[in-house]
Amino acid sequence: MDKKWAYLNDIEGCEVIGLYTMHALIEIVYLKEGKPKSLTINFHVAGGSLGYFEFFKFDTIPLPPAKTPYSPSEMFTKILHVNLYATVGEHERFEELEFVCEEGSYLFFYSEDEEEAHYAKIEKGKKPSLPQVKRMNETLPKELFSVEFFKENLAFALLAHGEQKTPHGLPYSMHLLSVASEVINALYMEPLSFDENNVAIACALLHDVNEDTTTQITKESSLAGNSEVIAKGVQALTKDKTLPSKEVQMQDSLERLKKRQNCVALVKLADRITNLGVPPKHWDEAKKRKYLEEAKMILSELGYAHHYLALKLHEKIEAYERYM
Repeated sequence: MDKKWAYLNDIEGCEVIGLYTMHALIEIVYLKEGKPKSLTINFHVAGGSLGYFEFFKFDTIPLPPAKTPYSPSEMFTKILHVNLYATVGEHERFEELEFVCEEGSYLFFYSEDEEEAHYAKIEKGKKPSLPQVKRMNETLPKELFSVEFFKENLAFALLAHGEQKTPHGLPYSMHLLSVASEVINALYMEPLSFDENNVAIACALLHDVNEDTTTQITKESSLAGNSEVIAKGVQALTKDKTLPSKEVQMQDSLERLKKRQNCVALVKLADRITNLGVPPKHWDEAKKRKYLEEAKMILSELGYAHHYLALKLHEKIEAYERYM
C-alpha cells in the first residue's frame, strides 16, 4: 500500500511516545485508541536516466530491535496536524513533510550535506520550501491482509518449489498453505497492522524458498508488498547449512529471528505448530524426541512474538508427547 495520506491522516492528533532511527529510516511510535502504533518513514532517494526523485515512503512496520532512539534537542509529544509539500516535474519529484505539534513545527527534509548520517533531517521551526500538497481523504485498510499480495507471493513460492513433496508425500503447497493458515488465524485473533500482517503472511508462504529450492529471495525479487522486509525475514527463517550441525543451525536462525520484527519471528512459531503433527513413520524415538526439544527451544526463544501462537505451540508440544 502506498497511499501517503492514509498513513498521515492516521497519525494526526495522536500522542507520540517514541522516536527511533535506523539507517535512512525513522519510526514514530504513537498512541491510537490507547494502543501503540508505528509509522515508519523511509527517506527514499532514486536517480538515473529516468530522472531524480527524493520522496517519502510510509508503512506501519516497526523497525527491528537494533533501532536506536532518535535524540533531537527536544522530541515532539503530540501531532496536531501533518502537512506534505512537493514539487513534481516530468522527470523529478521532491518532498518535505511537516509535523505541527504542541511544541512547534518540525520539518522532515532532505539534507544537501553529503556527510549527514541520514538522507533527511528533522529541524524544528524550519519553513517548507516547496508547494503544499492538497490533503486526500484516505484511510488505512480495514481488511486483515491483501488477497492480491497473497496470490502473488503464493505463485512465487509454488514456482520455486516446483514438484517438491512434504515428508508425507503431499505437494509442498500443503505445507506452505498450512503455515500461512496458522498465521492468518493468529492474526485474526490478535491482529497486527495491515502492513505487518502482509509481511507475516508473505514470509509464511516463502519461508522455505531459500533453504529448499534453487531460488534465492532478495529485496530485488518480484515480491508483493514490502520486498526488503520480506526478503530479510525469509533470510532469517533460513538455516545456514554451512554451519557444522543442525543444532547450531537452529540456534543461529533463532538469533537472527530475534533481530527481526515480530511479524517475521512469529512465522517460526506457526511453522513448528504445523510440523508438530503425526511424525513420519521412519522417525525413531530419538528423532521425535529431538524434534520436540527443538519445538520447546523455539517457544522459549520466540514466544514473545505472538501470544496466541505461543499458547498454541505450547498445546501442540504437550500433545506431541503421545508420539514418544
